[in-house]
Amino acid sequence: MASALKRLLVQTSHYSFSSLLTMLAGLVSFPVLTHVLPIADYGVLSLISATVTVCVALGKTGLQHSIIRFQSEVAEGKSAYTRAQLYSTTVFGMTGASLVVTVLLLVGILVLPARWFGGAQYTGPFMLGSGLIIIQVMDSALTNFLRAEQQTVALMKYTIIKKYFGLGLIMLAVLVVWRGSLKGFYVASLLSEGLMVVALAWVFFTRAERGAPALSQFSTPLYRTLVHFGIPMLIGYELSGIVLMVGDRYVIQGMLGEEQVGLYSAAYNLCMYVQAVVIASVSQAIMPLYMQMWAQKGVDETSAFIAKSLRTYVLIGAPVVAGIAAVGPALLTSLASDKYKPAGPLLPWIIAGMVVDGMNSMVGAGLFIHRKTRVIMVIVICCALLNVGLNLTLIPVMGIMGSAIATLASYSAVVLALGFAGRRLLPVPLPWGTLVRSGAAATIMYFALQRVLPDRGLLTVGVRICLGVLVYGLVMLVIDQDARALARKALGRFRRVGGGGGAS
Repeated sequence: MASALKRLLVQTSHYSFSSLLTMLAGLVSFPVLTHVLPIADYGVLSLISATVTVCVALGKTGLQHSIIRFQSEVAEGKSAYTRAQLYSTTVFGMTGASLVVTVLLLVGILVLPARWFGGAQYTGPFMLGSGLIIIQVMDSALTNFLRAEQQTVALMKYTIIKKYFGLGLIMLAVLVVWRGSLKGFYVASLLSEGLMVVALAWVFFTRAERGAPALSQFSTPLYRTLVHFGIPMLIGYELSGIVLMVGDRYVIQGMLGEEQVGLYSAAYNLCMYVQAVVIASVSQAIMPLYMQMWAQKGVDETSAFIAKSLRTYVLIGAPVVAGIAAVGPALLTSLASDKYKPAGPLLPWIIAGMVVDGMNSMVGAGLFIHRKTRVIMVIVICCALLNVGLNLTLIPVMGIMGSAIATLASYSAVVLALGFAGRRLLPVPLPWGTLVRSGAAATIMYFALQRVLPDRGLLTVGVRICLGVLVYGLVMLVIDQDARALARKALGRFRRVGGGGGAS
């Protein structure tokens, strides 16, 4: 299990490093877009992104989950199908489905009332945005092959290059060619993402052991198997998860208008940059690892590995929530301008929901491993409906704060339900003791930071982050055994590296 934990930390570091550089790029584009675009346009940008996200999920038909689930079996020779069949079947299957979804969206944009899309002035950007569907579906297929094969270094390089190439084109478009225009944003996005997917496909399939996808290798029985696993994941996990993630934007649009969508989206997007570095990295790395461990070592080691990983995740997640509560409002106004100040109080609620959501792949591991996709589907659909209901109830009373609270409540319900349903298939106990101790330390950290260097913009953010890491770390070293064990390992590795450097 030690080697698996080491691989998890290494692969998580790869995802985190690429996400960190991606976040830095986002911290460049975020203030530019929030300054250049009116709040209403920024809200519509969020609506287009949400619509494209839903359509991309439909175009993938859940097959990206099937790649992760079945690739290990194919690679280990435990499947009746070959790698060539897996590659060709998924690529052609996802391409065909994404074409259908794109055409349907374009027809909908043309025939449905323009007010559904924010007004006639936004029809063009919506149509341009629809072109991203096929591109992003293909991106998902290729990157999930890399993820399933644990090619984290290659995935890291691709993610970084893609982000900065896109950033350059988008900045050129919205600042020079089409200043302050959504059209410029989407033209640049289409060009950058399309070129990067073509480049990745060329690199991926020119390797000798892979070979280019061929229709002759498309397997109808395999496609049925992949779809049988993927569709419940699409409906129950992905689409319902998207409702949990972006459905509130549509409720806010209908009840409060584009400007409130813009405020809420700014807070949510800032939290997503943090999520990508700290939270999503663990989820991306751990699932291929425990799938491989399950195939090779069985129940006990897999359960112990996930339980320890979950405790480590909680140790990291708690200070993230308290840290955003302490520095988030200053960071938001520093990057996006004072016109987004009303969104500051939303940040701790939103990031807390994202941290809780990051536990899904661990507490629900038994359901994923045993292909209980229908159970996952029921759980996430119910919690998505809960989210919509809470939004409809809380927004009239509390405004966009009600939506942030609904996000945390709904994600918490998902985690508890997945843990309860999956415990018989693979016991992964929730680390309540670690949660209490890390929560206490994070609370102490938050109150210690509250009055440190107020109202100094990014200087406040930097000083509070450094001080917060120190305070939380010291408190956890005193009260938590797992934190002390991690510190000893880190210190031992530092000494070995230092000793090796001195010897040379």
